[in-house]
Amino acid sequence: MSRALVGTPLAGCCTVLSILGVIFLVAIGIAFDNNVEVLMGSTKSPHDGAAVAKHCYYAAIVYACFIGFCGCQIGLNKRYARGAVRI
Repeated sequence: MSRALVGTPLAGCCTVLSILGVIFLVAIGIAFDNNVEVLMGSTKSPHDGAAVAKHCYYAAIVYACFIGFCGCQIGLNKRYARGAVRI
């Protein structure tokens, strides 16, 4: 029997923030993949937009894992109420 590591409010907040993180990182990755002028036009901008996009996608995968973890925590908290005694 496994118990939840974090409470429902924290898991819900983590899920929402992770969803937003995935959306933003994928959008920025797409922009770097397409060499958008705003991101690639400066002299201090990265030269290889595809490499930056790849790392944005990797970070989005990490956030997606947090969505899965926190979603499981919400499910566990619904299944096992804190302080409940099982006989």
